[in-house]
Amino acid sequence: MKTRKFLILAIIFALLNMGAVFGIFGPQKYGDTGENIALINWLQGEGGQAEMARILRPLGPFLALPFEFLGEGAGLVVQNIFFYLLCAFLVFKIVEIIYHDKKQAFFASLFFVTATPVIESGLAYLTDTGAWFFYLFSIFLTLLYFKRREDWLITVNALISGLAVLIKENGGLGILFFGLMIFLSKEFSAKEKIKKLIYFGTLFLIPTIVIQVFVYHYFNYTSLDWYLRNPPGSRGESIFLSLLRYFGQLFRILGILWIFIFMGITKEWRERNWERIKIYLALLPASFSFFVWSTTGSARAVFIFAPLGILLASHGFKKIKPWAMVLVISAVIVLNYFFVSVNQKILFVDIIYNFLLNR
Repeated sequence: MKTRKFLILAIIFALLNMGAVFGIFGPQKYGDTGENIALINWLQGEGGQAEMARILRPLGPFLALPFEFLGEGAGLVVQNIFFYLLCAFLVFKIVEIIYHDKKQAFFASLFFVTATPVIESGLAYLTDTGAWFFYLFSIFLTLLYFKRREDWLITVNALISGLAVLIKENGGLGILFFGLMIFLSKEFSAKEKIKKLIYFGTLFLIPTIVIQVFVYHYFNYTSLDWYLRNPPGSRGESIFLSLLRYFGQLFRILGILWIFIFMGITKEWRERNWERIKIYLALLPASFSFFVWSTTGSARAVFIFAPLGILLASHGFKKIKPWAMVLVISAVIVLNYFFVSVNQKILFVDIIYNFLLNR
């Protein structure tokens, strides 16, 4: 009952936060919204031209189709409502599995739904929330597998992670977490590890290979073509500006929670719990993967770091006094909403960049 109480509180808070997002900002539209809507229209046979990069990632627009009677692109917002609530649930369950602390799980879920990228983009005419959901779902399934040792979980996880690539590439990064968890595990022989990794990787590649072959056959285009045309730091920006954007977004996505991230790291260093350290190590490559494939250092891309950051922040946060908890949570919510409202008008990273270069 106590587990349900904190979980119910987490979902209620997520619903209240969702109401605040819609009430203050409404469902937002961004640069790639038009491309997603164009693909929806194309899938419905309404003509027009769809971007090749979107055809390679058709799952979000495809899932939007049943809800398009509500308005053009409305299906994107509807699916994001479900994904948003499922993300709040999964963050709660992931933290509960790792730390066995329901109150900490509640805080982690709260931190996730009030993060600036979620406020800005989580309920928008976009597909990012679906990618976040699939990534979190894969992490959850991996942790569940190590808890139960049921092989069907590997099958489901591999297929889910492979399917996630069809919504956005970062949604499929759960394969890195699973692979490293297996590699770092002391409970499997080298032969068992190889077999599990090959099995997972084979199933993971099926959806990706199918869509790549289809698009190449009909349009002579692949994800490699997209990547070569959009390397990190492209679009006329200097590498320094791109790096500044990355680090600026790393701070922005969690804001003052970075204080508690460092507190969590300090606590983990003292406690030296190998099982948790193994999880952090397995999360590291995916968490910083945006350096490899992101082109503009956007908050939506950098937000892949959030699960690792929130795990550590919630661990550092749970021991502070109740009055301080209320103060910090209030500050997090107010500052994040404020920052989202002003960041749409003030490009802070660009201001810092110009200041540094024009000194």
